[in-house]
Amino acid sequence: MANSNKFPPLILLICCLLISQTSIAKEKFKIGFSQCTSVDSWRKAMQTEMQNELILFQNMELIITDADDNNETQIRDIRELVKSGIDLLIVSPNESAPITQIVEEVFRQGIPVIILDRKIESENYTAQISADNYLIGKEAGRYAAKLLNGKGNIVEIWGLKGSSPAIERHKGFSEVISKYPNIKIIFSETGEWFKQGGTKMMKLAIEQHDDINLVFAHNDYMAIGAYEVLQSKFGEHKPFLLGIDGLPGPNDGVNAVIQKKMNATFLYPTGGAEAIQLAFKILNKKIFKKNIILKTVVIDSANAEIQKLQTDQILSLQGKISTAKTILDSQIIKYKSQRMWLIISLSFLIILILLAVLLFQAFKNKIKANQKLEEQKEQIEDQHEKLILISAQLEEATQTKLRFFTNVSHEFRTPLTLILGSIENLLDQKIKDKESHQQLNVIHRNANRLLRLINQLMDFRKIENEKMQMKISKNDINRFIKEISDSFQELANKKNINYSYLSTIQKEDLYFDTDKLDKILFNLLSNAFKFTPKQGGIAVHLENSSCEFNSEMKDCVKISVIDSGCGISESDLKNVFQRFYQAKTNASFPGTGVGLSLTKALVELHSGIIDVESSVGKGTTLTVYLQKGKSHFNDADLIFADSKEKDTSRQIPSELDEMDFIPQLTDSNEEENPSFLTDKEIRILIVEDNLDVLEHIAESLKENYKILRAENGKQALKVIEAENPELIITDLMMPVMDGLELTNIVKSDLKTCHIPVIMLTAKASQEHKIEGLEVGADSYIPKPFNKKHLQVRVRKLIESKKRVRIHYRESIDFTEQNDGINRLDQQFLKKACEAIEANYLNYDYGVEELSKNVNLSRVHLYRKIKSLTDLSASEFIRNVKLKKASSLLLESDLSISQIAYQTGFASPSYFSKCFKEKFKISPKEYIQQKK
Repeated sequence: MANSNKFPPLILLICCLLISQTSIAKEKFKIGFSQCTSVDSWRKAMQTEMQNELILFQNMELIITDADDNNETQIRDIRELVKSGIDLLIVSPNESAPITQIVEEVFRQGIPVIILDRKIESENYTAQISADNYLIGKEAGRYAAKLLNGKGNIVEIWGLKGSSPAIERHKGFSEVISKYPNIKIIFSETGEWFKQGGTKMMKLAIEQHDDINLVFAHNDYMAIGAYEVLQSKFGEHKPFLLGIDGLPGPNDGVNAVIQKKMNATFLYPTGGAEAIQLAFKILNKKIFKKNIILKTVVIDSANAEIQKLQTDQILSLQGKISTAKTILDSQIIKYKSQRMWLIISLSFLIILILLAVLLFQAFKNKIKANQKLEEQKEQIEDQHEKLILISAQLEEATQTKLRFFTNVSHEFRTPLTLILGSIENLLDQKIKDKESHQQLNVIHRNANRLLRLINQLMDFRKIENEKMQMKISKNDINRFIKEISDSFQELANKKNINYSYLSTIQKEDLYFDTDKLDKILFNLLSNAFKFTPKQGGIAVHLENSSCEFNSEMKDCVKISVIDSGCGISESDLKNVFQRFYQAKTNASFPGTGVGLSLTKALVELHSGIIDVESSVGKGTTLTVYLQKGKSHFNDADLIFADSKEKDTSRQIPSELDEMDFIPQLTDSNEEENPSFLTDKEIRILIVEDNLDVLEHIAESLKENYKILRAENGKQALKVIEAENPELIITDLMMPVMDGLELTNIVKSDLKTCHIPVIMLTAKASQEHKIEGLEVGADSYIPKPFNKKHLQVRVRKLIESKKRVRIHYRESIDFTEQNDGINRLDQQFLKKACEAIEANYLNYDYGVEELSKNVNLSRVHLYRKIKSLTDLSASEFIRNVKLKKASSLLLESDLSISQIAYQTGFASPSYFSKCFKEKFKISPKEYIQQKK
């Protein structure tokens, strides 16, 4: 704190240095000058005088606009100057009347206004500077009368008739001339101040009058224009010529007098310098005169040279002053800049010195602080290590709990399999004792309830671990909801509840996970029936709606479950979706507190919304909003084909949800081979470490098949080697060798890869299903399973296998692709065919040679070919040769005898006999039919 307090005095010191060494800039005033025109030299001289005068006033700047002899332009220029924020306005009006109003307007705004040269028709201005045009006119009149000796004709060429100088000059001139009766103004017209105007009016006057003694022009420009006409008309005997302005320029009045183009000119001061001086007084609140009259003088041959010499000297002096001023300003700027940099350098030097002191002090403090930090760091590291150890222990404890939880949940499925299987067997028997039948139904119902609770807990854990996978497909939502709702009708009848389903949607395809939505609706309806008393009401409503999803309104489907149950209190309502929460008002209805929490999680997996409204004693409404379309789902979650309708009987939820594909036989196929379904020669190997489950499975299959048994994968491999079963049913988790390893070995071995495998396990998660199918399992059924479901799976797999055998027995092409056999079997058939084809000309090529080519013993070769094609090894070799022979018969010019020998048959007669047995016609007839 002590160090930080040193900075404010330091900053103050630097500021004082800057202020004390920097000149305080005076306020800079902005002056706007609205010039009526800048065309003529007199106006330019006025502006030059202003600029030269400004050299003496550093705190003023001048902005000049040019109206180009246009009233509207001048009015607009004045308004723009006012908008730019001028402090004072100087106006040289183009014409008096049009400019009066804008001048008054500016004056009323509090901006000082100086009228320069020409007047306005109002007294609302700050000050006025002008020569007395009336007196100048009178002086011109007296001079003219003197030149004419009291007798002659005068031509008067006006300035702009609306301007005050022209009016006043004419008035003064005519007033004097009127006193001389022998002097007449015979022509009086405007030349509008321009040289061209003077030339034009002079020509017009000569055309109208021959006797002209004197020409009076209101300015030198018009006078010079008139001179050119007079010179060409009269030569040396031209009339007298008078002008006004008296400017010293090479083309102006003084020079014209010296050159004897004009007899005289009357000085008309511009007032530029006086305007700047007056502006300075006004802006600095000094005393000034409102009306400043500039004096005039006659310039003729007597004083023109002197006047010009004086003016040239003045202009030269002003130029030198201006140059000196520019140099001085440049030096002042350099001086100020150098002084500022010196101050800044000194300031930085002071700062550096103070910073060095502070850094030294800070370094000392840092050493002390580092020592303290090092001590604190050691303490923190000790605490951190302890926290890591505690965290690792907690993580290990958590994982142990989760593993225990998962394993226990899995293990529940095995006894449930036995319970449900045994009960279903008993229920299938027609028990006459009504009471026993009711008790069995109670056991069956509660076993299913226990299974549902296990499934809910497993789903809940998957969602917590973010491992719940979605399988989104397009389905008719109305049909789906109706089928689930209908499954509760029997329960409604038993509880005497008024139950209804109402939909405003006839057919609406919606993307959703059928299994997850099934669970959502089952939980909502189960809750409704749980809390609704007899004689109450439950309704399911389905309708199109719209709802806000992520701050955006979207079309959706609205599903409502409405009941007239006990309701939920307002204090409990906000917690109903929290895990393991039990409402106090529902204490008489115990539960796990998982159902609604799981339901909300499943709805959110659909990017949906679930809402609840309830009133104690009146009932509850639970509403689910599901978005239309599929853009809110991940592409990986979408299933391309529409999913099949699910079993919604709720006896064993999702029990038919298998991730396998088994080709389905039509009814006609089943009728053609009924004996195959009950063939006791079909051997099925059951691999299960739980003897009760093993016997339960064997009991459900022994009526139609021969049952082989093994308690683990290692025993199963020995049974497979000895018995060559047609199908294997294996548990997943077993000692010694589990089901995954067994399946992998079976499906990787050429001798056994053709045997179908059903994986039957308590691990029902999607990950375990995928894992089982990846090692080659043909079907995956979770425990507890339905006996009939298992029987159907077994029958379908055997039928599929037999259909492949029938196909190959009747076909002669063993290399074509067939979805009924796996990749290894297809490679085996292809390799066997290639070996036979390579030995067509070897009459001794037989089973022994083929077994060597495919690396199988004679026994395994026979089993393999028989299992795949229903042919013996010899029949297989013969059929491959017959396929080649049939091609040669159609594609070559060889005789039948030649073809017989080329395809490895001992004689043509034996070839014809074998060919006729296979194709039902002789080789000769085959050629005739095909060609």
